This record gives sequence, C-alpha cells and structure tokens, in this order.
Amino acid sequence: MAYALQPDMRPVPPWLKRTVALGAVVIAILVLGLVNHARRVPPLLVLSGPHHQMEYPRAVERLIASARRRIWMSMFVVHLDGSDGPVSVLMQSLADAAGRGVHVQVCLDLGSTFGTHEVDPKHERPFEWLRTHGVHVLVDEPDRTSHAKVLIIDDARVVIGSHNWTRDALTGNREASVLMEDAAAARGLSDLLRTVPGWDADY
Repeated sequence: MAYALQPDMRPVPPWLKRTVALGAVVIAILVLGLVNHARRVPPLLVLSGPHHQMEYPRAVERLIASARRRIWMSMFVVHLDGSDGPVSVLMQSLADAAGRGVHVQVCLDLGSTFGTHEVDPKHERPFEWLRTHGVHVLVDEPDRTSHAKVLIIDDARVVIGSHNWTRDALTGNREASVLMEDAAAARGLSDLLRTVPGWDADY
C-alpha cells in the first residue's frame, strides 16, 4: 500500500535545484566583485609646488620600498642632487630594491643638445651611478626622445605624470602625477618600455 507524501516531503523538481544553484553562483560572483572593488586602492594625485613640497618623493620612496619582484622605470631627466637631496633619496631607494633582489630596470633618455645632433651628456652621471649600484640601466635611441616619466611596480602599480627626477620638479615646480593600482595600465606601459632597444623583457 502506497502512502501519500506529506507536502513538505515532496521531491524538489530538478529545474528548481538548477535555478537555486545558478542563483547562488550569481550572488557569489556579485559579492566577490563588490569586495574586490572595495579593496582596490583609488588613484592618488601626487603634487609638487606650493603646499605640496616633497609629496612625490615621499610617496614614490614608499612605493619603491614595497616592491617585491620588479620595478620598471623610464625617466626623461634625472639630475643627481647631493647625498641628502630628494633625487638621491629616490635613486638610493632603487639601489636598495636591487640589493634585496628586486629586478630594477631603468631607461634614461639619451637626448641631444638643442639645435644640434650632439648627444646630451645629461645622463652620464646618473647612468653610471645606477649601473654601479646594481640597477639594469640603459639609454634610448639617439634619434628618439623617451619623454615618459613612469614607474611600474610589480606589474600592478603605476606612477605616471609630469615629474622628472630633479630637485626643482620634486620640490618647487608645479607638477602633477598619479599613483594608481591598475594592472591593465601596468601592462600597457610595460609594452611601451619593451620597445626600447636592449630592454630585457624577462628582467
């Protein structure tokens, strides 16, 4: 003799199981997306000039110190400024990163003197300083200007803007750069640096 099932004991239809499972997956994806969005660090505007002295070197020094795997950099102008100047502090932070095993690679603009085709010697000293401190450094082509001022940290964080590494740019000039956590921007800028002759894409 067959007994009638109680209403709360009826088998759940397969379509309802699938619908509930699909709904749970959609909710999980939405929740993870919201969490990841909340965790993303918003872009940080880093300024120089009145009321913003030393903002850029302090922010970039902290960022370089946080690097764990790789630092790629291109800089239009680097002027060494003495042992305690902001440029020297940033240069030392690159050397320190290389010393702890971070792969640091820097492109400097070779340049030419205005109105002539003679090589501008602006980067002879910075080039030699970086090279002797364990940084993989190179200059670009004689017939092309590398005007970018960019750092890429661990393929995820980027600093890009108007700041050259000079005392005036890091202290008195009105300059603006953006520090952001953006893997897509890091990839695009990394692809740009890979076009520099001699750039070690695996470094």
